[in-house]
Amino acid sequence: MFKTADAFCCAENMVLQAAELDIASCIISRGEETFAGEDGKALLKEWGIPDNYSAVCFVILGYIDGEYPHSKPIKPGRIKIIE
Repeated sequence: MFKTADAFCCAENMVLQAAELDIASCIISRGEETFAGEDGKALLKEWGIPDNYSAVCFVILGYIDGEYPHSKPIKPGRIKIIE
């Protein structure tokens, strides 16, 4: 019932732990679309994933070669703080 929310909570935890270990990460939310076709289903079968499982998202992990990228500055007026 809540498989999508649960999957993204799990993915978020993986990303947070990766950050603690200085591992770069990214969540990609196209799992269901990726494995919906015949090629995707064949991969799941090849990998031994049971039929009652589904891929909801991906978490990619790796190490940065060089300087870690910085966030872009927030555009003015995009955040409103309410006290």
